[in-house]
Amino acid sequence: MRYVIEVYREHDGVCGSVAAESCESPRPFHGWLELLALLEPPLPEGAGREGPPHQESPDAGWTTPARNRRAAG
Repeated sequence: MRYVIEVYREHDGVCGSVAAESCESPRPFHGWLELLALLEPPLPEGAGREGPPHQESPDAGWTTPARNRRAAG
């Protein structure tokens, strides 16, 4: 797929438009995340995520120091 992307820098970030070969008119975006979302291919009909998205707890990957384990448990 081929895209034409126009990007403009503004005081609060970036904005612009994306035009794809298969799209009739350019689609506007405001921010990098919106641009990335426009570049992702659409999901096939009927395809979806099964269940809620995975979310890690805020303390994922952290371990309790040995001296605090007795107090916590």
